[in-house]
Amino acid sequence: MSDGISKSKIGIFGGTFNPVHKGHEMTALNFYDKCELSELIVMPCSIPPHKQLDASVTAVHRFGMCEVCFAKYYGIMNIRVSDFEMRREGTSYTIDTISMLKQEYKNDKIYFLVGSDMFLYLENWYRYQDLLELCVFTVAFRNSHDKAQVMALYDKLTQTGAEIELLENEPFEISSTELRELISDDKSDRINLEKYISREVLAYIEENRIYV
Repeated sequence: MSDGISKSKIGIFGGTFNPVHKGHEMTALNFYDKCELSELIVMPCSIPPHKQLDASVTAVHRFGMCEVCFAKYYGIMNIRVSDFEMRREGTSYTIDTISMLKQEYKNDKIYFLVGSDMFLYLENWYRYQDLLELCVFTVAFRNSHDKAQVMALYDKLTQTGAEIELLENEPFEISSTELRELISDDKSDRINLEKYISREVLAYIEENRIYV
């Protein structure tokens, strides 16, 4: 039975954002609209457990790129960039982050956005079953090839009572690795890069000489 209290929906969009690109931006806006979020928190991670980061690209710069990317939506949507994970020492485990956020947002519902590529490995995540009890997993498709696998895992987990939502988004068919290579390539022109990365983020990258 409902307690009659309307819960706010708090969206968490974590990632390395190395660099933040238009795929991230479009996915964040889709997440905000489709899930009717009260607030969206973009949260660059510090040390992810699943990948190695280039030490030359600092967490401060990844945070800075996110700040300039999403600043244009401030005042229009309730979106903010948080350094919550960056301030913590050690490896960033999602269960720890969500557990701490649940203490802050006790009466609210937390939606955690994850790419389909990472969702497919969810059963290998640290304490993933506890995580599924704390938040609504929202899956954004990263490519056009993994839909059948995603649906199979979706069916399996929702049968256990897990809350999972699927975003019907257009996949962004270029990876952050490929973008870093394009940026570092002297032959890449800015017009080509602006297909994938917003002007303000490119300006930040150029000003701070990242990926060169």
